[in-house]
Amino acid sequence: MASPDFSDDCMIALYPQPELAQQLAVEGGLPADELHVTVAYLGHADDIDADVLREVVDELAARRPFTAQLAGLARFTGGDKDVLVVLVDSPDLEDLRRDTLEALAGRGIEIPREHGFTAHCSLSYLDPDAPAPLDRLDSQPMECTALSAVHGVDRTDSPLAHPMEAVAREAFATGWALSGGPMTRRVQVACETAVRIATEATGDPDVLKATIDLGKLEGMWALLFQRRQQQQDRHTVSVKALWHDQFDRDDTAAMVDRLRWQLGLHEAADPDRGRIRDAALAAAKAMLAGLADLAGFTTVRIALRNAIAAGRAEGMVNAVAIAAERANRIGLDWNIAFTDAYAAMQRLDELWGDAGGWLGRMVDNVAADLGRALADGMENGLSRDELIDAASDILTGDSEAVAFTVDWAMTTAADEGAFALYQSEGVQMIDIITAGDGRVCGSCIDAETGSPWRMGDQPRMPLHPNCRCCYAADVSLAHFASWFT
Repeated sequence: MASPDFSDDCMIALYPQPELAQQLAVEGGLPADELHVTVAYLGHADDIDADVLREVVDELAARRPFTAQLAGLARFTGGDKDVLVVLVDSPDLEDLRRDTLEALAGRGIEIPREHGFTAHCSLSYLDPDAPAPLDRLDSQPMECTALSAVHGVDRTDSPLAHPMEAVAREAFATGWALSGGPMTRRVQVACETAVRIATEATGDPDVLKATIDLGKLEGMWALLFQRRQQQQDRHTVSVKALWHDQFDRDDTAAMVDRLRWQLGLHEAADPDRGRIRDAALAAAKAMLAGLADLAGFTTVRIALRNAIAAGRAEGMVNAVAIAAERANRIGLDWNIAFTDAYAAMQRLDELWGDAGGWLGRMVDNVAADLGRALADGMENGLSRDELIDAASDILTGDSEAVAFTVDWAMTTAADEGAFALYQSEGVQMIDIITAGDGRVCGSCIDAETGSPWRMGDQPRMPLHPNCRCCYAADVSLAHFASWFT
């Protein structure tokens, strides 16, 4: 069914993104590149000066991009043709319509008043008795990033951009650069948030200073999380290397042979598969229990104790860095601060107990992985040598269980270090801040949203393995003057 020809008409409109337009286009309807939401229809193009129209659109485009919602289908009737449309809902669109009428009226341009305004996107023109090519349309967003001046066959798009946006973005970037922190996803999201806040508070004379401060704060957070990750990566490598040194292939082969003998595999029998997993786990635990009698096992415990001490020291430095940033105090020497905090850890005998506890978890985790690998291998009919290879991969390969335990131990230590410092400084209220990365879960977000927490009532960090949330609070910096240059 042919569509009406609007090539001589004039309007101000919003066009959906090409991908969305392709989704909306229906067979026999308007082409995807012609789908639009009319903000103001102005009648025949010959009656409107094209330059004035573009001037109005440029003026109206000085606003933030917004998201409208496609809110289902409707069928307009009453003319020679019915019109199948998508209804469009957005308070920002209503504001744009109001501002458009005011801008046009200020230039003496009145729009036709034959109909009221119902925001919509026309899809197809139909004979009154023709069925609709589409019965239902799920609600979905329409990103409005440009406003278009359509004058006959000429269309000029003006990107939506608030005049404060570029200035605020530069202010945030300046603050971020001053912090020395890396560019992370969290920083990028924070920048967009800061820009939005700035565009909504253009009348505030301190808005740009606040935006710079937000950039510094987010940069500092990024630096804090980066340092913690670097510490954990370094100590994980150290602990894993010492752990791997505890094993050789002969010991692994002897363990596999004992297990195979116990299960009767040396006779090529088919053992009761119900026994395999229990026997494999018991063999793995027995082998790892023997580590406690090896001299090298002490080196693993020492390395793990050092990792926990580093985690606590980093947590203390992070706590002071957060307080310094909130007090607008600059000049924290991270290396001096960490060295001092780490030295203080040497006097904490409790760290040896912590290391022993985490080492026990590490042994249990590796035993579980080893038992699982042995059981899977035997159930899949692996040969003796293949079983030894599978066990060696767990014991001396890139062991996830060892890395997992070191990460969890150091994260816990960092949170405990920060919490202990806040307690010693008499902090009453404490915040929880997420890293803004892929490890943030619903519990993390709830903990951050619930801030500030009264000390003692807050969730204990970490909330889960691989958690990167941390505590944040204000403290007096008088006790840490030597950490500042």
